[in-house]
Amino acid sequence: MKKDRSQWVIRKFQNHDDIRKQQIRDWQAVSDAERRTAAWEMVVEYWTEHLKRDPDELRLQRTVTNLRRA
Repeated sequence: MKKDRSQWVIRKFQNHDDIRKQQIRDWQAVSDAERRTAAWEMVVEYWTEHLKRDPDELRLQRTVTNLRRA
């Protein structure tokens, strides 16, 4: 799956400290929901690309714990 990265901004920094400060400002500028969405996207990407696993395995599992017969 190819991601659209046309909206990405390219910046030039003098050192790693400036990069880190900008990253913090960027994360603080987005909402909690956007942070959770971005974090989940990273989890799914790692799961599928690096571990070569099915993303459906990340869903909540519903297992049967008790079975009654009438």
